[in-house]
Amino acid sequence: MDAAPINTVERILSRRSLLRGRARIAGCWSILAAIALVLLLGNLNLLMGLLIDRGHIDLSLLPPDIERFERLSGLSVIRATAPADGQVKLTVPANAVPAEEAPPEPIHVYYDEHGILPTVWHNRDFWWGPGIAYLYRQVPWLQSNILALVCLLSSAAGLYLLRDGSLRQMRLSCQRGSIEAVTATRRNLFRQVLRIGPQDLDGSEQSTATYLFTTEVETIRRGLHDVICSTIRYAPELFGLATVLFSLDWRLALQWIAPTTLVLLLVDGVRRKAQQKENLAEDRIRDEEQTLLSRLQNSRLTRGLGIEQTELEQFQKHLDRYHSQLMDAARTADKVAHPQGNVVLICVGLLAFLLFLVGGNVLVVGKLPSSTRMAACDAFTFIFAAFLAIPGMRAFRSLPEIRREVNLVAERIRRYLEQIPSVSQAVGAKFLQPMSKTLHFENVKYQTPAGRLVLDGIDFKIPVDTTTAIVSLDPLEARAVALMLPRFIEPRQGRVLIDGEDIAWGTLESLRAETVFVSANDPPFDGTVLENIRGGQAELTLQQVTEAAKMTHAHNFIVKLFNGYETILTGHGDSLDAGQKFRLNLARAIARGPALLIVEEPTEVLDEDTKTLLVDAYDRICRERTVIFLPARMSTVRRTDQVIVLHEGKVVALGPHSKLVTQSLVYRHWEYLHFNEFRHDGQDEAT
Repeated sequence: MDAAPINTVERILSRRSLLRGRARIAGCWSILAAIALVLLLGNLNLLMGLLIDRGHIDLSLLPPDIERFERLSGLSVIRATAPADGQVKLTVPANAVPAEEAPPEPIHVYYDEHGILPTVWHNRDFWWGPGIAYLYRQVPWLQSNILALVCLLSSAAGLYLLRDGSLRQMRLSCQRGSIEAVTATRRNLFRQVLRIGPQDLDGSEQSTATYLFTTEVETIRRGLHDVICSTIRYAPELFGLATVLFSLDWRLALQWIAPTTLVLLLVDGVRRKAQQKENLAEDRIRDEEQTLLSRLQNSRLTRGLGIEQTELEQFQKHLDRYHSQLMDAARTADKVAHPQGNVVLICVGLLAFLLFLVGGNVLVVGKLPSSTRMAACDAFTFIFAAFLAIPGMRAFRSLPEIRREVNLVAERIRRYLEQIPSVSQAVGAKFLQPMSKTLHFENVKYQTPAGRLVLDGIDFKIPVDTTTAIVSLDPLEARAVALMLPRFIEPRQGRVLIDGEDIAWGTLESLRAETVFVSANDPPFDGTVLENIRGGQAELTLQQVTEAAKMTHAHNFIVKLFNGYETILTGHGDSLDAGQKFRLNLARAIARGPALLIVEEPTEVLDEDTKTLLVDAYDRICRERTVIFLPARMSTVRRTDQVIVLHEGKVVALGPHSKLVTQSLVYRHWEYLHFNEFRHDGQDEAT
């Protein structure tokens, strides 16, 4: 068996797995999206600076700062003053040398409508400052307000589209990765169904496998997708946002960590508790509903005892409690969506405190040096980046819960895959010859894996080339006998003998080549009608297939299909009715030429033409062959040579229908239950 799914889950969720395959591709897209986000924040910073400053700069600089200003901006500075009347007056050129005895005086620099020039100068001491200055010098559009606005908006749109496209490709890669991750699990489930599915008497194993294959595996796939996608997306994104925050002001970023974490914990904690209360309230509501419904069903007893008034009072009491619980559930649900007022006040207070920290750090132009304060555009970028980090923080907090859920589901699948089939081929098994004398069930007992005793020491013989019907009040008993013949299930005690040979010591291939079980519930395979009748035996010619179809009267409807024997059928078999599917299954069995044929008839209502065709088909297929029926039609029971009646795991009667109908109470009871004249389900009671 392949590795257990839980190991697969742990391997996929490991850090090493995130560097391989689809996860690595998704990681590349995620890094590109994070870079686009950081650039988008930088673009937003420039845009906000442009909207706030409008390209206006008014500075008093010393000569060394003048040289730096010219180097960064690429402009030749002319010393100027801005008098009260707003008129600019030119003064001494910037390269004028003051008298040696006089201290250097600040030079007034004034520019207007120069695009992002104020932001270039403000960011001169940051690590990204030279890059912005280089862009300003190389892109003339950034040196004019209108053109800079157009340029920044266009680049913002491009960066947004780049980020959106990268995230989309990242999600698709994670989706493909999660699908590929559960492909092996679904394949293992299919292999396990092939191993233990035939021993499924009541269909419970099939239901379990279906639930695991669909719901549980899909839960694993979604969990893997969420874990991989969140890890790969938010790790580089949070790193980029943290870089922005700490680059703008590392002290302020540290001050924000504790309050924002507290806000997240408060909100998530309140919602989690509210969700638990909501689930509890729903359980109480369901219990109260059951109480009310039970009282509704006690009308006969209540009237008979004459306690109508007492019951009415009790009903009103439970009804009031039910309505009260509905209101409690509504209030709890509202708390899930809207946290309590005190939590809201705390969160608002913390956010106000955070905004106060930012506001206290905003640069007031002309009052304090820019090295100690944050520009308004930087403050806006800081706040925006901080709030963008919240979804990533919440996603990382939810990852442990998702991992736990995925591992619990994977554990259930692992337990199913570790089930050992009850039937296996014995070491040294020999080739079994086709049945030529008798079939003997010798003191056979069978118990389901759940511990239910189905067969309790049954013993009977079936001669070769005869027809036998096996009936039981409990359908599982007759079905257990039928499934033992091809060794889909194994006796817990006793033996099944063909011509005196224990089938447990024969090869499965030789046994199942001569013992074929036909069920009306088996859907057709995906493929053509020809492929369905061949059943994997490619050596069967079209003529042999056609002869088998004619013997079961399947040929009649096959030639009327759109492409005849080349018509494509699906596993659902929606294009065929119950009778057609049954005849097709019979044709597949007859094409293999088995010596022993077990036929489980359809329980669906069949039309009169199909019934007539089946009577003739049975006459043909029962010649020189041993056939055992699990009948659903009385006409089938009457045509058999003998009927074996099972009850409570034992053989209680054996003989032809004409004898049993007068001598066996159990058989008469079975006949009455299935074919009495008062039934209205359309089943043919006499045909």
